[in-house]
Amino acid sequence: MRSTKDTLNVPPRPVFFEELDLLGLNKFWKYPKSKEPLLWACDRRYFYKGEFVLEASGGNIYDDPKLIFTKVGEKLELEPIDLDELCKKNETKMFLLEHEALEFINTIYRRYRPNAAKKTITDMVDFQSLAEKQEKKTKEKYTVVKEDCDSFDIMPLEVAEKQGKQIMLNTKIEMFIASFSGGKDSQVVLDLVSRVIPSNYFLVIYSDTGYEIPPSLEIYEQTKKYYQKLYPDLQFYLSRNHQDVLYYWDKMGSPSRMHRWCCGVMKTAPLYRFLKEIYGTGRQPNVLVFEGVRAEESNRRALYDRIGKGVKHNSVVNARPIFEWNATEIYLYLFMRQLPINKGYRNGLSRVGCSICPYSTPWSENIVEKS
Repeated sequence: MRSTKDTLNVPPRPVFFEELDLLGLNKFWKYPKSKEPLLWACDRRYFYKGEFVLEASGGNIYDDPKLIFTKVGEKLELEPIDLDELCKKNETKMFLLEHEALEFINTIYRRYRPNAAKKTITDMVDFQSLAEKQEKKTKEKYTVVKEDCDSFDIMPLEVAEKQGKQIMLNTKIEMFIASFSGGKDSQVVLDLVSRVIPSNYFLVIYSDTGYEIPPSLEIYEQTKKYYQKLYPDLQFYLSRNHQDVLYYWDKMGSPSRMHRWCCGVMKTAPLYRFLKEIYGTGRQPNVLVFEGVRAEESNRRALYDRIGKGVKHNSVVNARPIFEWNATEIYLYLFMRQLPINKGYRNGLSRVGCSICPYSTPWSENIVEKS
């Protein structure tokens, strides 16, 4: 459904002066160059103090979008949003939302944390392999469950779910990782994880594909400095392919929606190779990754489970603490916690990532070209 005058089909996002400058609105409106946002937008429809004031139509890497003003929006003098009041109004809802996510992280961490104090039966018996063998014999889905006494068992998945058992997707997790992309979602997940898991028990890894937008590389360094001041022993790592991205363009051609090799070659494969180097045993470690995937982002992602195994690699368990959050709630958390925000969002991008992407929209290409 399209947004209409009276209905909105997407959560509002904050709009900053940088985006207004890029659109050329400094010729029509008066506004301060404030740190705080000035108004809100749903996609490309802009709202000021609840009134629909502008729509930006069209635009691409070559042409600027057309600005369509409403009567209310023809001449405006904008005031910054009162973030203190905004946070106060949403305090109760956000408290419940963030503490549910914190509890989820704590539950997952305690479920998969290795017991370093004593040797457990899990070190001697590979329950995961036993479950897989049982599946082959019976043609029925089996799973590993964790009992209250920290012992493990295998049983049919249907039985485990009916009994409310703690289902284990991998009984030998050796590393906990907060995946950081430079985007708002991974920024929130990193902050949530840092509030639950001891800083010497997890790593932060940023995958540099070689064609990240400059603000994402800047926010990585800014974020690293921010958290290492709070937690000096928290380790940050950059994962990169050993070859330059243009090397693969020569070999495989430019990425496209039909031939999207870029993510696998420049992000996923280098990450897992890097994990082997960090772990230092020459084999692929079993890891649990906390990531900022949200159902709202796409129809495909909406079908994901909140926690799943083997999404991209069989040795990886993916946990998604903010899976049901919307974009407005993400920004509210950033404002309430006063966390760094990627400049790409201040320029008007709804998602940050690579400067060239097969899934880029003409709108984002226009912003990246101008930034």
